[in-house]
Amino acid sequence: MSRNQAQINFLLRKSLSGDLIDTQYYLFSARSKCEGAATKPQALFANDEALAASSEYFSSLLSEKSLNDPALVELQDYHACEEAISLNDYGYASDSDLDEEGEGASATVLQGNEKLELEANVLKRSQRIIPTRRILVTDTAFKTWQALLYYLYTGEIVFAPLRSQPNRTATSGSLDTLPPCSPKSMYRLACKIKHAELQDKSFVAIRSSLTEHNVIQELSSSPASRFPHILEMEVESLFEHVTTPAVKKDYPTLIKRIAGADLPHGADVLIQLHEKMLNQHYPRTVSPSPSTPSSHAYVLVRGR
Repeated sequence: MSRNQAQINFLLRKSLSGDLIDTQYYLFSARSKCEGAATKPQALFANDEALAASSEYFSSLLSEKSLNDPALVELQDYHACEEAISLNDYGYASDSDLDEEGEGASATVLQGNEKLELEANVLKRSQRIIPTRRILVTDTAFKTWQALLYYLYTGEIVFAPLRSQPNRTATSGSLDTLPPCSPKSMYRLACKIKHAELQDKSFVAIRSSLTEHNVIQELSSSPASRFPHILEMEVESLFEHVTTPAVKKDYPTLIKRIAGADLPHGADVLIQLHEKMLNQHYPRTVSPSPSTPSSHAYVLVRGR
């Protein structure tokens, strides 16, 4: 990267902190397990023109007076956003981009339609309020949205290690570094906003992070149950590592969870694994399977 480009990227990162802004986005940055809530909202600051030029989702979103995404809430006047929302309303309780809040922390959890009552439960702590459009994002973590905005500005993205990876080192974003995010969280968001290139990058990052030590844990995660392409890729990884000591040790636990109906996609795991075994050992008995799309089309399994 040239020195000029590095300086440009630095200035763009500064813009996320309050300069050159049209819209403020508020997103939750932490998870309180004791309260069952997404907590600690933080603000990001963005330039509408730059986002609209890089994303059809933002082009559509920002061209309308009313928001066309039900997960986004317009904050009226100068009222602060909620301190917390239920993880059920957030929709992704295991989001790796939410930091773990101390068990002793307390937050006011708003249920259901209460989160739309924007004039109630104003935060006692001060928030930086600038006279621009203000939007509360209720289904995405601060880290994920920050990485998305930076990617749309620069085309650059850094993925944090999966939490299931052994000896993972913590990563943090600052004005001197690119803001990292979970590839699973970004894959989910990229599917939602239908950004194919970002889906592919996130998919590759997830696949490259799978090893014999974490593939079974990842097969048990929410993305595997919701996104068929993720499930197919993780079953393939499981099959590749099926004879390794770690998989042989953990595989019985996976089967017990499937038998106990603990995994909603457990039957799909076994079916795909059985098909791979047949293909390898009895190829003449297997009928050609229907071709699958090459790109990761937005296919979300409802109800999981």
